[in-house]
Amino acid sequence: MISVFSKGKKLHSIIYNLCPRCHNGKFWSKDNPYLNVFSKSNNNLEKCDKCNLKYEIEPGFWYGAMYVSYALGVGTMLLLWMLIELLILDLKIHELVLAIVFFIVLFSPFFYFYSRLIWINFFVNYEIKK
Repeated sequence: MISVFSKGKKLHSIIYNLCPRCHNGKFWSKDNPYLNVFSKSNNNLEKCDKCNLKYEIEPGFWYGAMYVSYALGVGTMLLLWMLIELLILDLKIHELVLAIVFFIVLFSPFFYFYSRLIWINFFVNYEIKK
């Protein structure tokens, strides 16, 4: 039985931080989104060390990842709003907004990390080396 998380699937590359073409090399140098964003060195690799895929396909390529990040952020806000409304019914509107803003700021490195992985997987397919 083939899983949606098995090698060769887009989700495998996204979840395990792998090159979208070969699924062997890393996309980010570290697997933790928070260590990548907050470290002093640039952890966004320029190309795959296994198949030499250049990650920035063209100048401005990563602008599209902003739309993915926006979608992840809006989805998170809606999910948080629904959870808060279901669990705690007496929050004032400013407390609700503050809680949602807190979680969005907290998750922003996660959105940045995964939005780039998702975006490049739209354009690069898995190739089996022969």
